Amino acid sequence: MSSKGSTKRVLNVNVGILGHVDSGKTSLVAALSTQLSTAALDKHPQSKERGITLDLGFSAFTAPLPDHLAHLPYDELQFTLVDCPGHASLIRTIIGGAQIIDMMVLVIDITKGLQTQTAECLVVGEVATSRMVVALNKVDQLQPEEERPRAVRRAIKRLSQTFAMTKFVGVHMVPVSAKPDGQTDRPPLGVDDLKAALVAMVPPAPRVVAGPFLFAIDHCFPIRGQGSVLTGTVLQGSISLNDPLELPALRQTRPVKSMQMFRAPVQRVVQGDRVGICVTQLDPGLIERGLACSPGTVPTFRGAVAAVEKIRFYAGRVPSRAKFHVAVGHSTVMAEMTFFGTTDGEGGSRETALAALVANLNAMALAGSPMGFDAERDYLYQDELYGLEGRPLAAAAAASASAAAQASVREGEDVEAEEEARERHFGPQWVLLKFDQPITAPKDALVIGAKFDGETHGEACRLAFYGRLVSLVDPSRPEELARLRLFKVKSRSGTIERLQPDGATAIVRGLIKKESDVAVFLGLKVTTGRGEQGVIEGSFGKSGKLKVYFAGGLAAGGRSAADDVITLRCKRYLFDPNAKKALQQ
Repeated sequence: MSSKGSTKRVLNVNVGILGHVDSGKTSLVAALSTQLSTAALDKHPQSKERGITLDLGFSAFTAPLPDHLAHLPYDELQFTLVDCPGHASLIRTIIGGAQIIDMMVLVIDITKGLQTQTAECLVVGEVATSRMVVALNKVDQLQPEEERPRAVRRAIKRLSQTFAMTKFVGVHMVPVSAKPDGQTDRPPLGVDDLKAALVAMVPPAPRVVAGPFLFAIDHCFPIRGQGSVLTGTVLQGSISLNDPLELPALRQTRPVKSMQMFRAPVQRVVQGDRVGICVTQLDPGLIERGLACSPGTVPTFRGAVAAVEKIRFYAGRVPSRAKFHVAVGHSTVMAEMTFFGTTDGEGGSRETALAALVANLNAMALAGSPMGFDAERDYLYQDELYGLEGRPLAAAAAASASAAAQASVREGEDVEAEEEARERHFGPQWVLLKFDQPITAPKDALVIGAKFDGETHGEACRLAFYGRLVSLVDPSRPEELARLRLFKVKSRSGTIERLQPDGATAIVRGLIKKESDVAVFLGLKVTTGRGEQGVIEGSFGKSGKLKVYFAGGLAAGGRSAADDVITLRCKRYLFDPNAKKALQQ
């Protein structure tokens, strides 16, 4: 809500307009808008030259307060339309725009259906908001006209099947034509229905104005004799005239001199408001897009842990140790990734995996609260980020690889689990991100990972994962990394050479090298191919053989070669400087 020079109280709602390039987004925005900001309807010079949207555009229209909002302390409803680019190469701008919207219009060219960037915009919408309406644009091109209603119904039925696999199950779809027959002098079709759908989606609960002030800047320009104007959207909290405003990327703080909403002066702005903030003694050339905030509330960091989910439209692997483009807040930089999750046995079932994914979408969306992160507990390292297929069980995979290796056991060497087990683990996942350059963003910022180094005009979705920051980490400090208890399951294999007369002590060869420090292995548990459990007691001779004691004894007769395989499994912590000197189980 803004407090304007007039007494009118306005509830502002930010609506993202997203869709594939040439779907008619900007024409639709023009048909909806009655107020234009300094950045609206492709005012960027190259936008006019190329005929496509290159940057975020802002405009607005107002509506009477509907009955379901009559109990709120407002007099008028204002929709600020955020026109996002649709071109593949501008997905970074789309991601930035997603962080300021309350609801979304997904524009689909009804003659073409879902296209590559439509899917990417849908992904961005899922992590940005839970309120969406679909505008089926260019219905005037469905000919003959008398068959148009049937064609629209077929399109809605077809698209509903896709939306059924997203959080937008049963989404409302409105047939429209922003520019019938390509003529600007003809009235648009369906625009009133689209406006009504937006009004109906406004939640009846008042905005929660809490927390320190956070402001997303999308433009900065000078006004002679006044200062520099920062235009953008209030993401959190509130600010009033003369309050201090920090630009954390510049490490500068300035008092608020004046503010305007769509050219009307205001004394105070709150979460959701679209506003221009004027400050003095600021070089506008130093900032274009970024954040402003209450002093001391937005940190700069080089590493972080994020709760993440794999985007199901992404067809490739998302491996640990790889580098992807990662958008955090309003910055996009390269980051090295290390994925990890809860240990085997702590996840859910395959049947609940999809429901859990949708629940995580809501929790990790900007309006939600991501799952907590307990830095005191153990987490299992993952070779990659997994989707609905689940993660192979670490112990089962290690056992499978160990058994397969027995035909040619390599004495004393670690055997990595490389074969997939039939059973799978379904549970929460996290990633440790090491950024190539410092990031300035809120401690709980939205995170989107993408593979942008491929062909920008390709047909594949490039957005790989999404999530929220849950903890900041300094990767240059080993002692700080060591507090992250990430481990790999390591497996070593040997063979029972003979059984001692007591029937409980076995001499085992091949489990360690002869030059290995036996003290590292004392007291560790091992398992035979039959499942019998023993404990390493000490060395036997000087050739690397070990004595292993089985409290329950070993049956001497009827043993096969597989029965005599001894497997040692232990944890190796990734960031423990003593990991090779002290094995843990």
